[in-house]
Amino acid sequence: MRFHDGMSALSDLYDGFVVDQWGVLHNGAAAYPGAVECLTRLSAAGKRVVILTNSAKRAAANLQRLADLGFDPRAIADIVTSGEVTRTALHDRADPFFAGLGRRCFLISMPGDLSTVEGLDIDLVERPEDADFLLVTGLGEKGRTLEVFQPILEVAKRRDLPLVCANPDLVGVTAAGLIATPGALTRLYAQMGGRTRSVGKPHPEVYAECRRILGGISDDRIVAVGDSLEHDIAGGAGAGFATAFITSGIHADDLAAPGTELQPNSVLDDLCRNFGAVPDHVLPGFVW
Repeated sequence: MRFHDGMSALSDLYDGFVVDQWGVLHNGAAAYPGAVECLTRLSAAGKRVVILTNSAKRAAANLQRLADLGFDPRAIADIVTSGEVTRTALHDRADPFFAGLGRRCFLISMPGDLSTVEGLDIDLVERPEDADFLLVTGLGEKGRTLEVFQPILEVAKRRDLPLVCANPDLVGVTAAGLIATPGALTRLYAQMGGRTRSVGKPHPEVYAECRRILGGISDDRIVAVGDSLEHDIAGGAGAGFATAFITSGIHADDLAAPGTELQPNSVLDDLCRNFGAVPDHVLPGFVW
C-alpha cells in the first residue's frame, strides 16, 4: 500500500478512473469538501472518469443527482449503475440465470421507484405467493429493519423463488450515518438457503461495462477508487485494475482512532485481512 494526500499523486499513473459515488463524492445530501474540484481537475488533465455505483437507479437519475450536488457532468465520461446493468440483464435474458426467472416479479424498492423495471415485459405482483422471482432495489421507507421482510423471505424460500439484488451494498452512506441496504437483505435470504444473484460491485458485469466505456485504456492504466474494501477494492482488483481506498467513507469509524489514517497500521491491516482486499493506494478523501 502507498499512502497519498490526494488524487494528484495518481494522475500520472493512470488514464482511466473508475470512481465510486456515495462515500467518495458525496453523502447523498452534499458533496464532500474538495470532491467537485478533484473531479474537474482529473478531467482537465485528460483523464477519463467513469462513475461506478451500486445504485439501483438508472444512470440518468444518478447523473442528475451529481449535477444537483455541484459536479460538472462534462467531467464524467459515463455512469455505470448496478440498476442499469440489472435492467439490461432483465431485458436481454442472455444470462441463463435471468433467462429462467419468469415474468412475475415481487419488487422490494424505495416508495414509488419502478425505474429498474419500467418499460420491461415484467408483471409486478403484490404478493410473493404470486411471483416467479423477487427483485430488491431498495428497502423502502427510512428506518425499516430487515425483520420487516422476514415473512416475505419465508414465503419466497418455501417456493424456492430466486432473488435478484440490484444493489449489493450491505450498508449505505447518508448524511445521518450508515443505513442497511439491499445487499444486507440479500445476504439474509442466502443465509436462509435462498437462491440469489447480485449485480454490481464486486461482481464482474459492471466492470465489463466500465472496460467497454474506457476502451483503448489498458487495465494497468485504470484505477478503481472507492471507500468499501469489500466492494470497491475487492471488485476493482478482481477486474484487474489498480485500486485506491478512500478512508473517510464506510470504514471511517473503524479508522477513527488517532494515528490510524494515512500510514501503515494494525487496524487497516486487520480490515484488509477481514475483507480479503489490499488496496494499492490509500487516501483520506477524493481531493486533489
